[in-house]
Amino acid sequence: IASEYMYVNKTGKLLLMLSGGLDSEYVFRIFRYLKFDFTPVIIRLIGKHHPSDYNVNDIAQGFNLCKTYNIEPIIIDFNFDEFFDSGEIFELMHTWQCRGIGVATLLKATESLDGFTVMGNDPPYLRFNEQIQEWQLEEEELIHTLLRFYQGKNLNGCPFLLSYTPEMMLSFLLDPHIVDLTSGKHLGKTGTNSSKSYVFNNGSGFNMEHYDFDLAKKVARREVVDVEMPRYKQTGFELIIKIPHFYKKIQEIMALRTDRVLYTGCYKENYHDVVKRLSIHQ
Repeated sequence: IASEYMYVNKTGKLLLMLSGGLDSEYVFRIFRYLKFDFTPVIIRLIGKHHPSDYNVNDIAQGFNLCKTYNIEPIIIDFNFDEFFDSGEIFELMHTWQCRGIGVATLLKATESLDGFTVMGNDPPYLRFNEQIQEWQLEEEELIHTLLRFYQGKNLNGCPFLLSYTPEMMLSFLLDPHIVDLTSGKHLGKTGTNSSKSYVFNNGSGFNMEHYDFDLAKKVARREVVDVEMPRYKQTGFELIIKIPHFYKKIQEIMALRTDRVLYTGCYKENYHDVVKRLSIHQ
């Protein structure tokens, strides 16, 4: 319903920023189900410090999804070396109160597009606070950079599509799997990243993959062999932060403790309180 409202009221060609994550894949599948006229956009992070794209493992999922449905994406070849070495990335982080190099890069790439850009991201995120033994909704200052940037640049589009309306947020929070999770029926889980696929598949028939963090760790540590690495949540910057050229500079910036890296606020609220507040008009 929210996507249909967005589609009717948009102006320009619908462009979906498609990463390798479950969030944008879910929106991709929704757009196809609703028969929207849209084009996926995939950002390739290119540079000279690695033989392939810096985010090759992340965007592989996006390319595979497009290939499966014979959809031709728009591909942005983004020169990350130039963006980083010029210092523009850090200036952008400072201007828009952003501590994440990944979000800053997304902002820069999105600004270059001509159309109605949609970011299929950020359903409500819940984390178990072990200190007080309760499930809480978390919203990080980092991600709200997107909204500030869209407003400040007067961009044509819609970030946060998966939290677009209060009804969407409440629907996610009251999904049976999330209710079971917050009721202690899935012991050992401390966040909703490994559970959101169940919400996405509930009633949709999409049969999307699930993140398997435990198996991914075991494969990475070679504790299990002859098993392919399962799908797990990635940012696309896992490789970049390990490359000495980038790692050293990032650490220098962080060590300065300037306002460029202090945008680390996080809003937290008890799960049941959020549900109660969002249900006031139900």
